[in-house]
Amino acid sequence: MTVGEPTRIRMTFAEIISLPSLSIFSLSLSLSFWTFFQQRRMSGRAQATRLHEVWWSDDMVAVRDRVYSLCRDQAHGGPAAAALVSYYVRPLEEPEPPGRAAFAKLVGFFDNLEACISSGLVDERLAWRLFCEAHYLDYQPLVAAVRDAICSHRGCKLPPWLEMTRELEARFSRQGTKFLPSSNSAVTGK
Repeated sequence: MTVGEPTRIRMTFAEIISLPSLSIFSLSLSLSFWTFFQQRRMSGRAQATRLHEVWWSDDMVAVRDRVYSLCRDQAHGGPAAAALVSYYVRPLEEPEPPGRAAFAKLVGFFDNLEACISSGLVDERLAWRLFCEAHYLDYQPLVAAVRDAICSHRGCKLPPWLEMTRELEARFSRQGTKFLPSSNSAVTGK
């Protein structure tokens, strides 16, 4: 070989065969990752759809109506919401008020939503669009009142099911919803 003469690269037959194999392997690996993420995304949408179906079931509509009447009562300083809050502060001393089971079921639904979001089963933005401003915001003042009362009685030691409502509100706040910290009302804004 002389100076200035182009060098020729010689490949063996094995090297020639290995290049397409390596390309096929890389493509296969890329497609596997793409398929995994697409299936996970579709699964999250399916889970959100199931939650939305539960939300609009006849049973949940009745639960929501019952809790919403408690929220209206609370907004007007009525005794029904006050009895619910008092019950959660001293559950062994106070009689179970009407609407307690509906309130527990509604909060349980939102706790399940938080669990699905935190585990990655449901997209946070999708959950916010489906459940926050059109729904959770209506019930948040009553949930906050129960949390505030328990905190003042126990020194901010909330049961896990109420702590999950705080976590859900933090997620929804990241999406642009503004909750007032007091139990008076909730306001949205971007």
